[in-house]
Amino acid sequence: MGRKKKSVSTGPKPNDSWIYLKEIQINGRNVSPGTELKITGERGRFRFIHHVTNHNGVQWVDVWGGPKGAENCRSFRPDRIKRVHYKNQTVENLAAEYKEKRKAIKAEEESN
Repeated sequence: MGRKKKSVSTGPKPNDSWIYLKEIQINGRNVSPGTELKITGERGRFRFIHHVTNHNGVQWVDVWGGPKGAENCRSFRPDRIKRVHYKNQTVENLAAEYKEKRKAIKAEEESN
């Protein structure tokens, strides 16, 4: 006879009170998901995912990126953001921009 399964409690999770923001302003620039950032003391560019504030008022920014070939998900305090780039240079961002441009051209051709 098998062992009885324990019931999992569905109580509050520790991160239920966290506040996630998809758009914020850093160094006077508006930042939305996909905007590239430079982090002090880190190599490579990082793409913004979201800004998080917990119940104690601690803030951090979740990003994706790093040196080419070694990208991963990281979290940094907002004061470590050195620069908000206005031109995208990562491969994923350039590919997304190209796809959007192609869609716009195709839509324009179809309307004519």
